[in-house]
Amino acid sequence: MTNRVLTTVGRVAASPYYFEKVYANLYSMEELCYVLYENAFLIDKDILDKKLVEWIDKECGLTDLARNLYMLINTNALPGAFVGTILEYVGYYTQDEIEKAESILRMNVSLNVFEKWKAKADFLYENKHYYLAIKEYERVLASIDEEETDLCSRIYNNMGVTYMALRIYDTAVECFKKAYEINNDANAFRHLLTAERMRLPEAEYIKLIADSEDAYRMSIPIEGEIEELKAEFDASDKARHLKSLFELKDQKDAALYYDEITVLTQNLKEEYRDIVLENGDL
Repeated sequence: MTNRVLTTVGRVAASPYYFEKVYANLYSMEELCYVLYENAFLIDKDILDKKLVEWIDKECGLTDLARNLYMLINTNALPGAFVGTILEYVGYYTQDEIEKAESILRMNVSLNVFEKWKAKADFLYENKHYYLAIKEYERVLASIDEEETDLCSRIYNNMGVTYMALRIYDTAVECFKKAYEINNDANAFRHLLTAERMRLPEAEYIKLIADSEDAYRMSIPIEGEIEELKAEFDASDKARHLKSLFELKDQKDAALYYDEITVLTQNLKEEYRDIVLENGDL
């Protein structure tokens, strides 16, 4: 979100609208927009609900918007058009964000419920809500039939990528192994080697790829990517800052070095706190 309106569009409802898909009572158009945007992956044709339009009309006092929505229902419009009309009217999200939500809703038309759950987990990952994404992936795996091999493999692969983002490499490796074992997916195998490269001491990793021609062949572009990342980091402001800190340590300004290290450590603690809060443990 880059800009939100600070005033309420329409009235605050005396009686809420119960949004069944997320088990929430809504009292304003801003709350409705937030729920529609954040849960776009779960929305389907059911959103074209005359009870919702009646609530917008009678409770929120937005008769002109309701009139347009009734017309969309009567012409059997797609969910994206219905939701987009609401989002544009209220102005709670930017045009780019509205177009993103509409794109998700168009994609939803061809997805089954499990694909929608996976898409929601992917969305959470992309927005750095890693623990919430993992919970959604686990939810899908607990619900689908094992015969859904392609979907299972993609979910395990994406779980592995999420654990990689959290630097939990052991679990990432296990996820990638499962993804690869299900249907020999080359992408999962590549991710598996990348995770092993991050996890293992160099000598053990070299032994691992030496024992497999496929692993050795796949490791070559991985090493190239790692070298590019190293070069990118070495040219970054963070690398230059760390280098200057180490120089301070060996000079008379060692006290400043320890002060700066304390600040960096505190920042890491705050990042960890945010992860824990996101995970719901506090």
